Amino acid sequence: MADIPFPRGVRDLMPNEARFRNEFLKRVEDSFQRFGFLSIDTPTFEPLKLLNSKNSIGEDAKLIFEIKDQDLGLRYDHTVSLARYMGMHQELPLPFKRYYIGKAWRRDEPQRLRYWEFTQADIDIVGGTSPFTDAEVIGAASTALESVGIDHYVDINDRALVDAVIEKFGVNAETVPSILRIIDKLDKIGEDKVADMLRALKLSNEIVDQIMSFIALKGSNNEKLDYVDALLGSNGKTAQLRGVLELVSQYGLKSRIAVNFSVVRGLDYYTGLVWEYKSADRDVGSSIGGGGRYDRLIGLYSGKQMPAVGTSFGIDKLLFMLDYSKSPDHTYAKAFVATVKDSNYAYALKVANRLRASGIGAEINLATRNLSHQFAYANSLKFRYALIIGDAEEKANNVKIRNLDSGDEQSMGIEEAIKTINGN
Repeated sequence: MADIPFPRGVRDLMPNEARFRNEFLKRVEDSFQRFGFLSIDTPTFEPLKLLNSKNSIGEDAKLIFEIKDQDLGLRYDHTVSLARYMGMHQELPLPFKRYYIGKAWRRDEPQRLRYWEFTQADIDIVGGTSPFTDAEVIGAASTALESVGIDHYVDINDRALVDAVIEKFGVNAETVPSILRIIDKLDKIGEDKVADMLRALKLSNEIVDQIMSFIALKGSNNEKLDYVDALLGSNGKTAQLRGVLELVSQYGLKSRIAVNFSVVRGLDYYTGLVWEYKSADRDVGSSIGGGGRYDRLIGLYSGKQMPAVGTSFGIDKLLFMLDYSKSPDHTYAKAFVATVKDSNYAYALKVANRLRASGIGAEINLATRNLSHQFAYANSLKFRYALIIGDAEEKANNVKIRNLDSGDEQSMGIEEAIKTINGN
């Protein structure tokens, strides 16, 4: 076989994987729709000028896939496209609740569960009032995860609160964004390397120790927020986060939500609350999704400030957590219609179309091969039933139905076969 070239950072899906993925996405989409989120569509590429806009994606601009000689780039995520969309469609009623499930591209080094091409599921609310909108996004996203069987928890923080605490330690405000980018690497590189990188910013050992102690603070949510109030003089910095925590508790979620001061999200467009979804039972290396408030991003493109909040999931990682590659379901059809001879095809097609009309997915034999090979094909795709059509069945206007699990066969009319396949 010739050596067929294949790009790095992408994957093919087998039929059982693709089927599992499609049904998974339907459940996620249904969850979003039940919360009133609306579907939109945007191009897979955007102008480089937009993708590289200040505060859009910060230090990750180098990861954009550029389209040669077109001044365009493949979308890095769905949030920047939404900001552009809202700037161009200011006639939309606010608050505007949107969901989008689609592919994005990042020119990062491919590694386990991180690809150049990947699928994200996003929900966002533009307009509205925080903390109501923040809690709604968190609640809807967790509900979607629960609907597909993802056991998870939520780590939440407030970047404005972290800014205030770090400045209280004596850090210049201009240095804080660089500190946040370093803190965001904690899960990937560990505490020691984060501390070394902070010292490289020429921070004193005392300040580095204070920052490291702060982001590692233990205790209940109230204990952590009480610490901040005491440090900042109880000036209301924690009120926003406390309000969201109280509202989220009313959504009846199974997952816990915990204050974690090390969660800052690396993208520069976040302005307030940020959160990450973590797996509660699988080691997947990092978060399975995240989001936050980005009140200034849309104004970059529209000239009009619009408060906004959103969250996104990495679909590829979620599918891995559910062992989708082991799914036994390969086909959407329930029955395979086999033919003894090619001359039986017309009647077999009539049977297949009757099954389809009744709502049963049916595949018909399309190749010249004997019954043994047809059964081997049907078994390879995990069909449960095969309907065998020969001269006797055609003459009697019925079918012979075989349970491919047990091997049992019986002759019956088409309508009776429909009831059998449906389990009636």
